[in-house]
Order: sequence, then C-alpha cells, then structure tokens
Amino acid sequence: MRHLLLSVFVLVAGCATHAAATVPSTTLPASLTDGAPAEAKLVDPAAKVTVLEFFSAHCPCQAQHDARLRALHDRYAPLGASFRAVSSEESLDRAGEAKEATRRRYPFPLVHDEGGQLARTLGADYATYTLVVDPQGRVLYRGGIDSDKRDLHDDATPYLANALDDALADRPVRVPEAKTLGCALQIH
Repeated sequence: MRHLLLSVFVLVAGCATHAAATVPSTTLPASLTDGAPAEAKLVDPAAKVTVLEFFSAHCPCQAQHDARLRALHDRYAPLGASFRAVSSEESLDRAGEAKEATRRRYPFPLVHDEGGQLARTLGADYATYTLVVDPQGRVLYRGGIDSDKRDLHDDATPYLANALDDALADRPVRVPEAKTLGCALQIH
C-alpha cells in the first residue's frame, strides 16, 4: 500500500512539471471587441510581460472574473503588461469568439488556440488558468487569477496581481505557481 501511495504521489507531482516552461513565439488569429478580424502575437515582444488567460465561454467562474481581468488590464497595461485571453475549447468557433470578446468587453485580444494544442502544451486544464511570461516567452507565473472561484470576495489572495507587481518591478515572482479555480476546459 505504501508503494502504491508513493507511486501515486510521484505521478501527481510529476504531472505538474509536464507543462512547458516557455511559451512559443507565434502569431494566432484573434478577435477584438470591435469585431474586426485580427491576428495577435501570443507573446507581445514590446511588452515587459504578457498575461495569457485561458478562457471558457460556458464557465461561471470565468464570467465572475471578467471584471477583475478588465481591471487588472487597466491597472497593469500602462506599466508594461500586455494581455490575451486564449480560447482553446472546441465548442466555440471564430464567430463565437468574436461575439464573446465583444460581449465581455475585453480590452485585449481573444486568441484562437486551434484544437487546444497550446492549452495542452502549457498545462492549462481549467478556465482562468493564467500565465505571466517575459518577452522571451519564459513562464514567470502559472495559476489562478486569485483565490476565489465563483463567489468573489474582497479578501481574495490576488495571485496574478502579486505576480505582476513582482515581474514589473524586475523581482523574482515570489509565488510562481498557484491553484486555478475554474471549470475544466472542454478540449478533445
């Protein structure tokens, strides 16, 4: 029994390390709030850091965090952070992504992850899974936006804001990984 538990622990602990440590430098189709077709570099080379937030149109946790994401964008974009929402689920086509970007009033692109390949590579299993990456694509932070799930509280631990504060101040991110509280991404 002890060996079985140890094997399960090693398997689970090993899974956390399978996510890529760098984000590929690529350009993807994107949707903007004005509905115009666009493309966006996944990692913005002009930004000090890029935030990638894995998106789900059906997840109530996502819907609850939309306002927080917009607020984080408004706070950190002037300081050098570039934001992208990443749509990896098969249930949403490009037209649906454009509608969602507009409906949610995202001030940043919603990029299309064909077949969920990027989500798989980067270990994104849940909506609101977020990465902070440097201009070379190195992952500085991975995890949730904050410690809330569906019901938002004023005293939530602001994981993403804390990571951005550190990264934009050229400090090592004190908490480079945190738990993500969102719906499982529907990737097949």
